[in-house]
Amino acid sequence: MLQLIIVMLMISLAPLIISDRNLVKINEEYLENDLLDSHAQRARQTADEVSGHLRHTIEKLEIIARLLPLTQSFSDIQKYQLLFFFLDEYKDLISITLLDTQRNSIAEVVRPDMSGLYLEERKKIRDQVFDQSMQGNVFVADPLSISEKKTAIVTIGLPVFQENNMTGILLADMSMDKIWEIVDKVSFRQSGEAYLIDRLGRLIAGKDRPGVLRQENMKDVEIVGKYLSLGKTGGAIPFADKNGKEMLGAYAPLDFEGWGVVVQEPRVDAYTMVAEMKRQILVWGGITGILVCGIGIFFARKISVPIINFTKSALVIAQGNFKEKITVRAKNEIGQLAETFNYMVKQLDLYDKNMRRLFMSAISSLAAAIDERDPYTRGHSERVTEYSLVIADEMKLDLKTREILHIAALLHDIGKIGIDDSILRKPSGLSKAEYNLIKQHPGKGANIMAPIKQLQKIIPSMRHHHERYDGEGYPDGIRGEEIPLPARIIAVADTFDAMTSDRPYQVATDEEEVMELIKSWAGTRFDPKVCEAFIQAFRNNRIKGIKRKMLEEKPYHHPASVRPDIA
Repeated sequence: MLQLIIVMLMISLAPLIISDRNLVKINEEYLENDLLDSHAQRARQTADEVSGHLRHTIEKLEIIARLLPLTQSFSDIQKYQLLFFFLDEYKDLISITLLDTQRNSIAEVVRPDMSGLYLEERKKIRDQVFDQSMQGNVFVADPLSISEKKTAIVTIGLPVFQENNMTGILLADMSMDKIWEIVDKVSFRQSGEAYLIDRLGRLIAGKDRPGVLRQENMKDVEIVGKYLSLGKTGGAIPFADKNGKEMLGAYAPLDFEGWGVVVQEPRVDAYTMVAEMKRQILVWGGITGILVCGIGIFFARKISVPIINFTKSALVIAQGNFKEKITVRAKNEIGQLAETFNYMVKQLDLYDKNMRRLFMSAISSLAAAIDERDPYTRGHSERVTEYSLVIADEMKLDLKTREILHIAALLHDIGKIGIDDSILRKPSGLSKAEYNLIKQHPGKGANIMAPIKQLQKIIPSMRHHHERYDGEGYPDGIRGEEIPLPARIIAVADTFDAMTSDRPYQVATDEEEVMELIKSWAGTRFDPKVCEAFIQAFRNNRIKGIKRKMLEEKPYHHPASVRPDIA
């Protein structure tokens, strides 16, 4: 603390001693460089924020692109429904279109209020984006102004791959409203502002909304011409605007080739602030020198204690606990930093929750789409998930294992995408060859999900949910503890749901009777510990009624002409 007091004394008194002599010698060029550096920082921050918004939208589209190869067996209406789900989920998207590599439309969804507008102009832009994306890259086009709606849209394209082969192009039109909002909020001193230009030097965002809507050509403005000539680098210069007014400004490129942010303010406004700053330094510097000795110790404690608390909380947050809150009661810069840090952590927590919610929604939709292929299995994946989570709760499993179990249970039958409908819906018994094909679905499911790196810890539990505890199961014939615990749980839940469900050739078995059968299979088909947890949950009335409740929430009837799924 003594060192901190000495530092505070030096910081406070040294400027006071030398300010009378040196402050008046600070020349205009030095001050101008400081202002230009400040503008460059603002331009860079704004460019990063706009780039971040575009990057976040592209990440959303990449999720869609990774899911599309899994929908090959979907009907056109199912593909349309999947795209409509994402359009409804992502409010800043105007349309989503899936094209094959020959430019033929496979599925498209468009918000009603934008349908039919600027069709010819949009087609030219989409053709350009398609050609760029066919080279295997994500491409962001220059915006198209929609004057009637007082808005603008930007078209984004990215390739769709299946097993390293390009199978199509995903195009999406995104509203520029959020980007306008980001640029508009840049405001400092009297009239400092920012605007955004495209590859051709046209105004595409800024407070001059009429100029933005007509995409005014800004190439003749000195700072814009400088940016266009230098390309990918940022910079800061004094310049004259289109009316000849002296300005100070800076420019910075976005991460996406061609677009750039310009920050500017009139030179006279900047130097008014500098003159006032000089006066304030002289006045308050003297006062600070007089008071600093008396309050040094007090402020040292006010600073050191919050910093220690801040550091401890920051380390907890750095480990991924976004629920942690930094508690600093100080109202100085440390308090403001704590508030800003807490806001940032809150946004990170919200983003994490949104991404998890989106991921689970997509997984649930995909599982539901698989179940819908056969009315007899409608809701099967959801019920297996419910039973599995009840068993996990009875076993008091940790949160990480429960998350793996949740996703694996939803996706355990996804491999049936690769099984022909004529087998899945066959109303009579299966031949040995057909049954062998059915037995391939765990392996197919694992192979389908293998390219998604986020699911690597989930895939083993999907692949092995038909293994037996005694090693007589499939696809790999592993036994006992070699089988992942989530797969052992899913095996019990899957069997219970299958045996208590109606089939065209058999009536559902009574739940009590199935419970006794599962009990008798402990140690052969199933893990004894899992069976024990299932039986305990059943006796505690945590299993009974789940199927009835879910059927009441999603009623359906059984057409007699189709064969049920095979669990």
